Parts: sequence; structure tokens; C-alpha cells
Amino acid sequence: MAPANRQWKGRTGGGAFGQKYLFWILSHVRVTCIYPVLYVVIPFYMLFGRKAYKAVYCYFRRRFGKNWWQAFWSTYRSHLCFGRVVLDKFAVLAGNTKQFNITIDNFEEFNRAMDKPEGIIVVSAHIGNFELAGICMPQDKKNMNGLVYGGETREMQKHRAESFKKSHLNLIPVSDDMSHLFAIKNALDRGEIVTIPCDRLLGSPKSYQCEFLGKDAKFPIGTFRLAAQMDVPVYCIFILKGNGLSYHGYVSKLQPLENEKASVKKAEHYGRQYVSLLESIVKKYPEQWFNYFDFWNELD
Repeated sequence: MAPANRQWKGRTGGGAFGQKYLFWILSHVRVTCIYPVLYVVIPFYMLFGRKAYKAVYCYFRRRFGKNWWQAFWSTYRSHLCFGRVVLDKFAVLAGNTKQFNITIDNFEEFNRAMDKPEGIIVVSAHIGNFELAGICMPQDKKNMNGLVYGGETREMQKHRAESFKKSHLNLIPVSDDMSHLFAIKNALDRGEIVTIPCDRLLGSPKSYQCEFLGKDAKFPIGTFRLAAQMDVPVYCIFILKGNGLSYHGYVSKLQPLENEKASVKKAEHYGRQYVSLLESIVKKYPEQWFNYFDFWNELD
């Protein structure tokens, strides 16, 4: 799938002016004060964003076996949760981070890995609010580099860059000339951390296929091939929203395939572990997997 034909555009809505105004508001007030606005906004998104609505509705109907009413209600709740997560991101990027409470399972092992000289790849997904980890848990052991979609507004990119800089986190925008691949390799060569979401192809022709939620699906393999070729550790981290402004994080280390020289097989071994972990988290938090497009290519 060519980049021009991506189903998912990756741009945060609201326009530059709206985003600038929202950043200003959320730098001064508690984000929960803005949550009620979503009850007015979300129905319009569901009404006019028909492709996204149909994709999420189908996801709940076919992957979780819900009846039409349950699927509709879950679709609404998913949109509402996504709206809250987006507002949380704006609040975080605006510097208003003390209001959030985050706990992370198994973070001690990841901390030990940061004491070692080699680079680290952190894989995640478009589930929950991964950006909260980079902002609310700053560390000074290694620089972090987050791979991000390069088509965001200047306002969003500006606030991301400013906020992440305070937490030793740099941004690597995805570019059509593939220069981001060199930036990733250079960061790993310097012994730094690179964070990459691995649940969307985004036009990449290199993929592997796994059963996911009961049906085969394609996932990008490039990140795992790079990890296999450079022999760097791979950690999977998910940050999920709980009640109020609490978040719960899950950290797992992906195990390499021992006594295997072929990088493709080693990469697929990583990939299967990743999909298994992602599936377990999605089953636990089905309304927080924010893939608002036809992921399984089963809609007309």
C-alpha cells in the first residue's frame, strides 16, 4: 500500500489555531475539566467519520462477538476514551504533568537494561497513551528517540519537541525519503533508546502475518529485522488509561531466537511475541486500541 493511499492519515485534528488554544487552556487547568466537552463532540465524530465508525463497530462485532447494541456502545466508549487520551496528551505536552498518576509493572528490568552500553528498541502500539511514559518518567541514563508520523501540524510538532526535550526524548519523524531509518540506526549505535509503534504498516511493503484476535493480519517487520541485525534488546511497553487520571504500564522483554543466523526468522520470532503481547493487552483493554480503519481489510 503506497503512502498516498494510507487509510490512516495520522494527523491530530483541530487545526493549528485550535491546538494552540487547547495547549494554552490545558497548561492552566486540570484536564478533567475539559472532558465534558467530549460528550458533545464525540457524536459528531461518529456521525461524520463514517469510515472510522464502521471500522471500530466491525472490530467489536467480529473480533469480540458483540451484538449490534453492545458493539455500538463499545464504539462510542472507544471514541470517548480516545478523546480523553488525546486531551491527556495535550495536557502532558503543555507541561501539566503532575496531575497524572502512573504505575508500571516490571520497570525495574528495563531500568537495568538502561545501565548497559548497547542501544535498546522499545516497541509499542496505538493503544492507550504511550507518550505519557516519555514525559512523566524522565530519566538521564540514555537519550530516548521516538519515531513519530511526520505529517502533524507545526504546533503539535513544536510542543512535542519542547516537552520531550525536557525528558531527554528526541523525535524522529517518518519521512518519504526513508532518512528516518538512518536516524534510528545512528541512535542505536550511540547506545540510545528508540521507541517505535509496530501495529501499522503505513505503506511498508515488508511485513509478516500472524493470527490476531482470531483472524490473520499483517504487521510491519522492519523494526524487528533491525533489532535482529544489530543484536540489540527489544522491550514491549504499553501504557493504558485507568480511572480518572491514572495510568498502568506493562513492560515485557522480547526473547531472541537462539542459535539462528537468519535475520528474517529472528525478526519473525520477535514479531510473534509482540503480537501475542498486543493481543493480550487488547483483550484486556479492547476500547483503547485506537485503530480507526479497516485493519483486517474486511469491509466493503
